[in-house]
Amino acid sequence: MPKYENFSKEDLLRIVEKQEQELAQKKYGLVWDAEREPEQVVLDCENNLPVLKRVKGKEIKTCDEQDNILIEGDNYHALTVLNYTHKEKIDVIYIDPPYNTGNKDFIYNDRYVDSEDGFRHSKWLNFMEKRLNLAHDLLKKTGVIFISIDDNEVAQLKMLCDKIFGEDNFIANLIWRKKRGGGRGNSIVIPQTEYILVYSINIQKVHPFEKKLSEHKLEKYKYNDLFGRYAREGLDHHSPKGAYERKTLQYNLIIENKKIYCPTGQWLWSKSRVEKELNNFNINNKKQKEYKYLDIILDNKKRWRAYKKIRLDDGDKIRKEVALSLIDNANMTTNASAFEIKELFGEAIFNYSKPKDLIKYLVKFKNKNSIVLDFMAGSGTTGHAVLDLNREDGGNRKFILCTNNELNGLEKELKKKGISEKKIQEHGICRRVTYPRIEKVIKGYKKNGNGEKVEGLGGNLQYFTTSLVKKAKDKDQVKIDLTQKCGEMLCVKENIFNLKIEKEDFKIFYSNKKDKFLCIYFNFLEDSFDNFLAEVQKLKGKKLIYMFSLDNEIPKGLFKNVKDKEIIPIPKEILKVYEDLVRMNIPAKSEIIFIELKKACKKVFEEKEKDDGAKNLRIVLEKILQKIAQQNGINFYRQNGKEEKIAAINDKLKNGKIISQTIWEENKTYLTIGNDAMHGKYDDFDLEQVENFYRHVQKLINKFNF
Repeated sequence: MPKYENFSKEDLLRIVEKQEQELAQKKYGLVWDAEREPEQVVLDCENNLPVLKRVKGKEIKTCDEQDNILIEGDNYHALTVLNYTHKEKIDVIYIDPPYNTGNKDFIYNDRYVDSEDGFRHSKWLNFMEKRLNLAHDLLKKTGVIFISIDDNEVAQLKMLCDKIFGEDNFIANLIWRKKRGGGRGNSIVIPQTEYILVYSINIQKVHPFEKKLSEHKLEKYKYNDLFGRYAREGLDHHSPKGAYERKTLQYNLIIENKKIYCPTGQWLWSKSRVEKELNNFNINNKKQKEYKYLDIILDNKKRWRAYKKIRLDDGDKIRKEVALSLIDNANMTTNASAFEIKELFGEAIFNYSKPKDLIKYLVKFKNKNSIVLDFMAGSGTTGHAVLDLNREDGGNRKFILCTNNELNGLEKELKKKGISEKKIQEHGICRRVTYPRIEKVIKGYKKNGNGEKVEGLGGNLQYFTTSLVKKAKDKDQVKIDLTQKCGEMLCVKENIFNLKIEKEDFKIFYSNKKDKFLCIYFNFLEDSFDNFLAEVQKLKGKKLIYMFSLDNEIPKGLFKNVKDKEIIPIPKEILKVYEDLVRMNIPAKSEIIFIELKKACKKVFEEKEKDDGAKNLRIVLEKILQKIAQQNGINFYRQNGKEEKIAAINDKLKNGKIISQTIWEENKTYLTIGNDAMHGKYDDFDLEQVENFYRHVQKLINKFNF
């Protein structure tokens, strides 16, 4: 209790009220101190705009396919940029985050977090939540995310992912056997396994492992179960004509006496989801029911049974769910990953990489044209795995890797040796390990020991670093500054990197196959636009034209004589994405609440001015409800970027049991008074009501510990 010794009674009561509030609204789930020490890299995005800078001289070209991407920098800034360039474009995300063991494997705000840090888990959850929030919107509706973890944070991570991706979108907790045999030390238990949590954005649209069946087999195997096993369909002569019983499938549900039960104890989905799927089923209806994902049929005992359908796609492709549970393979252990690093570099240059075959096994979960993202790329195993898998099965997968250039404590040692600051950066993980590994894999390398030449796997790579553009006070100047710096982001967005023409006011790039062009005009409509237009008109192929515009409008007649074009104004859409992310991840400020509250106090209690006081209190109550919503992960912005109506936020807080029925009703009453004051209906309330309005908002401020 030492840290509370100097607290006043009021301070202690406020802490107790806050804890009671958290317990009341979090009956089941995670509660952690998310704002005690915000991350600086997150706060940077409040006053700065992340962009990308291309590193010249590090691009790799071996073919005319699209390029892979490597981004050096903090992954929060990289993910912010990708939310513009790759929103809903990623098929697979794999990450291997810090496990937060307490052994200085996790850095937060440039400091190692050790086992003595009382907020170790809170800092880790804060770190992970913000990055997973950004990752969520990058995935396609059919996308999946794999997250490696061990015993230290697996329970917390599962609950966090349930919150971000939805409990219904949980696919599996895979067990990965990372090593064989015993270990050293005095530990009673030597862990041999870790975990890989698997989530989707929309589990109903996840279609791994496509397989095309013949018409004969499609007729023979009409159904499949939860684990993807095909089941024969056979006519049961004891049942009514046309009714079928599944002969080889155990996993089904029986609907009897208005109840649903599973004879084997293994549900197709969660019980609640099955009941929701069957909520309109009529037991007395003798006809077979039609459901999107289930067949309801009558068995020979005249019991209704529910079976999961095989999902068909165009071309009679079966979308088959496959059971992934225990990953136990000698090629997928930490020994294998250590061998891979030593073979590439001749020494154990990096000790914490995952084995290449493990990532290949996971990436194979999706189709051969997937875009694969790893925003905690470490040594670059995911990039290596993607290239290797493409060579094996003829795929055309592409990867995006994001990693910092962490020095892992080498700074002091390198400075002692007299190495300059610029050259010190070459010893960071991205420049010393990640990039060289991908370069070796693409171009080929000599094996350690015997010097045997290993053929390169081929592919292309573009290398970028993150940078920040400072926001100016003038909003128009912000648009101008961002436009001047966003060109390389647009190259990443369109995967077009070859510079054809570079002028002061415009740039034109062409794709590797020379069939698409990226044309960017950075300035107001100056004399240089005529030159830009003339160059665009010469191009043969698809033209993606990005034009600077303060009002997000491009005059229709500018490109009337240009064929096969798409015109996109900048930078409004980029700014909108960034503003939405700031709203989501940076806590709302409380200052305006207290500024308006102070004004209201003076108006109501000193000047006895009820009308202006009610107006001020209306603003206070609105901001309070928005902040409560933000504290509890409730978005108060619509898809169009406009704020949700305050009455709707009030309803969401009540429905989520964050506020009580009583507070909800009081909020409605006082919002009405505030709205009446805003619209000049001053006779609808009196001074006493406004005084109670003030006391109500003060009660909310204390209860939610602003």
